Amino acid sequence: MLNSNHIIADYDLVKRQSNRQEYLRTIMSIFMLKRYAVNLTDIDLQSNASLVEKITNLVPHIIYIYDLEKQCNIYSNNSIYTILGYSQLEIKSLKQRLSKIFHPEDLSAIAQHQQDCLQLNQGDYLTIEYRVQDKQGHWHWLESKDTVFERDASGKPTQILGVAQDITEIKEIQLKTTKRNLKLTEEVTALKNWRDKHLKLATMNEFLQACLTTKEAQTALSSLLQPLFPNTHGAVYLMKNSKNLLEAIATWGIVNSDTLEPNECWALRKGDLHLADPSTPGIYCSHVDHSACHQTTLCIPMIARSNTLGMLYLRFDTPEPISELIQELSKTVAQNIAMSFASLKLQEQLRYQSLRDPLTRLYNRRYLQESLEKELDRAQRKQQFIGIIMIDIDHFKNFNDTYGHSVGDLVLKEVGNYLLSQIRQYDLACRYGGEELVIVMPDAAIGDTVMRAEEIRAGIRQLKLKYDEQELESITVSIGVSCFPDDGITSEQLIQAADKALYQAKEQGRDRVKRC
Repeated sequence: MLNSNHIIADYDLVKRQSNRQEYLRTIMSIFMLKRYAVNLTDIDLQSNASLVEKITNLVPHIIYIYDLEKQCNIYSNNSIYTILGYSQLEIKSLKQRLSKIFHPEDLSAIAQHQQDCLQLNQGDYLTIEYRVQDKQGHWHWLESKDTVFERDASGKPTQILGVAQDITEIKEIQLKTTKRNLKLTEEVTALKNWRDKHLKLATMNEFLQACLTTKEAQTALSSLLQPLFPNTHGAVYLMKNSKNLLEAIATWGIVNSDTLEPNECWALRKGDLHLADPSTPGIYCSHVDHSACHQTTLCIPMIARSNTLGMLYLRFDTPEPISELIQELSKTVAQNIAMSFASLKLQEQLRYQSLRDPLTRLYNRRYLQESLEKELDRAQRKQQFIGIIMIDIDHFKNFNDTYGHSVGDLVLKEVGNYLLSQIRQYDLACRYGGEELVIVMPDAAIGDTVMRAEEIRAGIRQLKLKYDEQELESITVSIGVSCFPDDGITSEQLIQAADKALYQAKEQGRDRVKRC
């Protein structure tokens, strides 16, 4: 006779099963053993039944007993409510109408499955997949493993014990994958050079997976992509952190746009592939050069983990329609690039965090040096300005000497927070050292930079800080301003120019803005 300790031991055995098939089979075995134990004796009947109920309600799958004579479920665990929204009483109340929640296309298969279950030997089970409508009207795919639970005196099965797993997500993925694979297979068959393209795609994937940084990936993308799409001009655009600009990180052939805004591309607006050809001249993306509007263009968003990372752009030399095979290939390439860059970006995020000043949350000096060099390269190509604002907190030492270093830290933190709230999305705010802070303003002429510096100076003066309920004295800052290319063409020259202007502001009385 089985007791509670045996039952618990059995459940521990279930939890240790690593194979799903064995897991489900063990659950069925436990049910059979418990039923057998209950039939043997009435001693501890209620406690055994209660324990079995607790065990079954811990199982994430639906466990049920189906009566073949009554044509209804006489038992279901709580998972039927979790998955389908029906209570056990609601399932029982359906009785002969239980089939109404099954998908009409699956009724014949279910009926045949029940007939097949009648032929099962002791310990055997059958598997079936079918659709069930939940209480909200949504369809779920279930995979059921059924075995005979009860027989009459003649040995004829009267009840079936089953374990049903919700495989809706798996089926949806399978169906989508199958549909896409069938479509690709049809086109692959018609395309003579598919094998070559497939090998090149595999080579690209292997290389991207081996890259350690996005810079490494960017360097090789052009040479990897051009063989995949011969007779094309193309580019891979990557979304900047500001989300309002995309920058070409890899190009081949003739590409006129090094940067573009998301609203310039229909594919980025739609979140899906966008095809334009001479037959539809009105739907070319605005970033496409007018000289290319007699050719076919293809834009594919690069999406990973629901985030749009960029866009793959292709322009074909011929006006002929682009096959669905090429479209699907471009989607696969864009997806693979997106997944690779998402992974690389995640790795670089750790490094990115290491470049933040922990107190002010501003970038540190190292990041300033790296970023300013990149901005200067871009500004030189685009013939744009860059504004530099260098800020120094006036009499900062007095805060430390008068109130303690904790107050000094508070002042730095609050000023840092204020700068972060005031700068543009594509501006760069850094802690240069001590109480010195630097703001880099891309595409900002000297007039705009000085005006912004004055606004920051006035805004900081208005800050009201308290420490231990004591209101601190007003914070003032001295600011030096420089501008590329007027005051220098290198990062060192620009920083030195701003620092010189800052020194002049301090000498002339502090709490003011000076330009070199």
